[in-house]
Amino acid sequence: MDRDYLPFCHTGTSFKVEYVPFPSGVELMTIIFTPSEPSDKPPIVFIPGLVSIIENFRETLVELTRDHTVIFIETREKNSSRINDARRFTVEDIVSDIVHYADRAFLPGSAYVLAGYSLGATVVAEAFCRLTTKPESVIMIEPNGSFPFNRWLLMLARIAKYVYKPVKPFLKWYLRTFIINLKHDEEMYLINCRNLDAAEPVRLGRAVRDLSKYHIGSCPEKINVPALVVVASKDRFHNQDEGNNLAKRVPGVVYLDLLDNKRTHSTEMGRIIRDFISSPAQIPSQAGQLFQDIS
Repeated sequence: MDRDYLPFCHTGTSFKVEYVPFPSGVELMTIIFTPSEPSDKPPIVFIPGLVSIIENFRETLVELTRDHTVIFIETREKNSSRINDARRFTVEDIVSDIVHYADRAFLPGSAYVLAGYSLGATVVAEAFCRLTTKPESVIMIEPNGSFPFNRWLLMLARIAKYVYKPVKPFLKWYLRTFIINLKHDEEMYLINCRNLDAAEPVRLGRAVRDLSKYHIGSCPEKINVPALVVVASKDRFHNQDEGNNLAKRVPGVVYLDLLDNKRTHSTEMGRIIRDFISSPAQIPSQAGQLFQDIS
C-alpha cells in the first residue's frame, strides 16, 4: 500500500498499513498510527461508519495521534477490504471481525480504548459484551439502534451493481434536498458525498440490505466501563433519539451533544476523546454534561 497517511498524523507520528486476515476469510486493512514519543496512554481502536473513508476523520485523527497509538480499522464493506462479495455485511459479522481483532491484539489485562462513529459506534456497543479482553473505556459517536432504509433504497440496493453510477447524482440530490439540512450541517452532506464516491457498489448494496434487518440488542446495559456517547442534534441523517435511547441504557454514561458533524469530526472531538480517556469523570463542562442532567 503506497498511500501516504502522514496528513492524518500529528507531527512526528508514523504510520504502518497492514492487512489482517480473519477466520471468515476476510482481510481488513488497518492503519496503525504511532506517536514518536513513548506514551503510557492506551491505544485507541477506531472504527468508522458505513463506507466512511478516512478523509472524514482527518482533524480528529491528527489530534488523537498526539499521544495515542490509533488503530484505524476499515470494516469489511469498505472498498479496501479483501473479501468475496458474496459474504454478509451484517452488524453481527462486522462485530465478529472487531472482536476477533481485539481479542488477538490485546492480552487479558491490556489497556485499550474502543471508539466508533455511526455504524462503528453500533459495533462498539454490540462488541463489548462479546470481548474477552474488555476495553478500559468506550466512545460511541452518533450510534444507530437500527438502520431503517427507505423501501426504494432497498430496491436499488438489489441492483446496485448495474445502477449505482447513474443513480449516484440522484442520491446526492436526495440527501441534500430531503435528508440533510445544508444550512445547519453541511459537513454531513460532504461526508456522504465522499463516501458515495469511494464506495464499492456491490458491497454497499449488500450492506444496506443486511443492515436493514438490524435492531440493537441488550449489550448496551452490559457496558461496565466508562462510556461516552456523542450525538449531533442538528444532524437529520442520524436519529438522535436512537443515540439518546442507547445512552440511557449504558450505566454511568457521559452524554454530549456537539450539534453538528463539523464538530463531531473536528479537532475538538479529538480533544474531547483524549480528555475523556485521561479523566472520564471530568469532561470540561463547556463541552457537555452528564446524561442524567439532560431532560
